[in-house]
Amino acid sequence: MPADAAYAGAKTLVVVAVDVQDPGNTGAIVRVAEAGGATGVIASGAAADPFGWKALRGSMGSALRLPVVGGISSADAVADVRRHGCRVIAASPRGGRSLFEIDLRGPLAILIGGEGQGLAPALADIADEHVTIPMQAPVESLNAAVTAGLLVYEARRQRSNARTGQA
Repeated sequence: MPADAAYAGAKTLVVVAVDVQDPGNTGAIVRVAEAGGATGVIASGAAADPFGWKALRGSMGSALRLPVVGGISSADAVADVRRHGCRVIAASPRGGRSLFEIDLRGPLAILIGGEGQGLAPALADIADEHVTIPMQAPVESLNAAVTAGLLVYEARRQRSNARTGQA
């Protein structure tokens, strides 16, 4: 699908998987993005090919229905989402605003870092805001696909409540 199909004005919600090297995780991110109502996924940097067989298997067909782009640099991915009017939110294991306090409405791109290293500091620094998922100690981080799922579904909840007028 064309990359521009991922941009739907105020409804835009793009998940940017940065350096997510495990094809199963890349596929799972695509699957949860479609299931949660995201409008597209960008697999950037050293991310696994979202159309490789393991990623396709993990996406359970979502990569064939949702606009998905791979093979671009993370800087180009951020430039592209900004060009389309998206606010950029970086998922960070510590130091960001709580998942339950951050506004995830409006055109938005969520940066999800790869296994182990997370987002490179230089990339995280160019985000408009950082979001952190509260975790019980001693847990320090979550799987990239789990992080994407929690953030996409919180965005869905907030956007649904905004339409119905609920808090």
